[in-house]
Amino acid sequence: MGPNAVRCRVEAGVATITLDKPETKNSLSIPEMVEVGVAVRRAASAGARCILITGVGDAFCAGRDLKGVNLDEDDTYELLAREINPALKVVRECEVPTIASVAGPALGFGFGLALACDLTIAADNAIFGSPFRKIGLLPDSGAHYYLRERLGRHRAAELIMTGRMLSGRQAAELGLINRSCGAEELHAVTAKLARDIAHGPTRAFGLSKRILDSGDSYTDMAELEAVSQHEAINGSDGREGVRAFQEKRAPRFIGN
Repeated sequence: MGPNAVRCRVEAGVATITLDKPETKNSLSIPEMVEVGVAVRRAASAGARCILITGVGDAFCAGRDLKGVNLDEDDTYELLAREINPALKVVRECEVPTIASVAGPALGFGFGLALACDLTIAADNAIFGSPFRKIGLLPDSGAHYYLRERLGRHRAAELIMTGRMLSGRQAAELGLINRSCGAEELHAVTAKLARDIAHGPTRAFGLSKRILDSGDSYTDMAELEAVSQHEAINGSDGREGVRAFQEKRAPRFIGN
């Protein structure tokens, strides 16, 4: 793996993880995909309060770098189940808020990575999809889950069976991602969003992530809200927030 294929920088509470293989539109080898999960875990452990994932140049991540694929020797199940899926699980389950800043293609693994983040902001002309039908395969990296949950089974089936790509604007209009903006604005928009979130009550955000991912009934989720709110209001940020409201001043959150 190239030493700079996955870079991480932490500044003012924001960890920026950059995919840096412009010669392949940031397509990654299997070890580099694993490194994405490692970078997210390390950023969270280092105290980052928001994680922004982006790619260099005019691409987010065009999927797996196929140059090293060996059809006779590769164990696809092992690669997905033991390496790729766990890396994406780290992103999805990270307690720290995560944002994908998507320019250009987000395909295959890149598609799954972008949608594993809490928030996905894309350039209007970004490209989303998993065009595996063109090579006789089916989408992976969580694509079936995100397409079905966000678009419904009928739209998911259409995109899978036609291989049709969605622009960033189309993906936003359908509700697959949060929103899109002009390509020239993307960096500024996502950087500001990351800073705003990093200065918020990130411990409370983590508790909300746990509730949103619980998949429980209304009654169970309301109970989990009660438990989590009790935890939040007894934490540093909860106490600070209430005191700031009472004192009519802006709160100063520290993420605890």
